[in-house]
Amino acid sequence: MTFWINDAVIKASCCPNHHGHRGRRFIFADISIKTALMIKGIFKLPLRALEGSLNLACILMNVLLISPTYTYISKCSRIVEVKYLLSNRGAVAHVVIDT
Repeated sequence: MTFWINDAVIKASCCPNHHGHRGRRFIFADISIKTALMIKGIFKLPLRALEGSLNLACILMNVLLISPTYTYISKCSRIVEVKYLLSNRGAVAHVVIDT
């Protein structure tokens, strides 16, 4: 499996801002939620496994990103609209994430 991530996507999906209140979650861009939901749909992962897989992929690629938590993905999945084509032509070899 190969992930191709554009530098603009990395800059757009960084979550340097925090609400400032204890116990509040980080602010994630819609691109982070869309990417997570696409990968969930392609690999048919539950939300907790999706969060762990995304964090591991970022660590292995040496990219300084944090995956949204599974509860945040679940809440935002109602709002964020995801469009992708999923063909049944064998295993997924490449995932390209671009702006």
